[in-house]
Amino acid sequence: MDIRAFFKEYRDTVLASAGIIIAIGSLFFTIWQGKEQIRHNHISVEPRVNAYFANDGRINKSGVYIINNGMGTAFVSAISVTVDGKKVNPINNNVFLGAVSSLGLNAKCFVVGGPRPNDSFRVGDETFLIEARGTDKSCSLDSLMLMLATLESSRLDFILDIESIYGDKFRYIYSENKQVRIN
Repeated sequence: MDIRAFFKEYRDTVLASAGIIIAIGSLFFTIWQGKEQIRHNHISVEPRVNAYFANDGRINKSGVYIINNGMGTAFVSAISVTVDGKKVNPINNNVFLGAVSSLGLNAKCFVVGGPRPNDSFRVGDETFLIEARGTDKSCSLDSLMLMLATLESSRLDFILDIESIYGDKFRYIYSENKQVRIN
């Protein structure tokens, strides 16, 4: 039997088989595309936290700040601070006030903020963690000591655990200036 006669006799079977193969291929492609879309959605609303020390005399800004540079809101699930490798206990429910005390700095020289569990950072939100108050000359040494503590990763460090709107978990480590996904 030649090929022309074969297709003439089994044309319907060949076309039906080809249709089934195409449909199965389309189904697998659609499933893959759906999974990729979900992955894209998770990435597109991922928060990206960054903390840094700033000393800008032009706008009287000196201290440790945190910002969400990502594309989605960051929900704080936990925060821990260490000074000289030892975990800091909160003072008045604020771990950064505890850090100022543990560093031996005068708490009256600083405004202390920072996130608490269940707080959130919108995209572009910048918040002070420890900020020098005004330009009081008696606090100059304390401000300098804070700056030096932030430059030495072994002196002042903190770990911030956050979640995205989808519940993806991340950990930001100040000493490494790094955010990693945690499972």
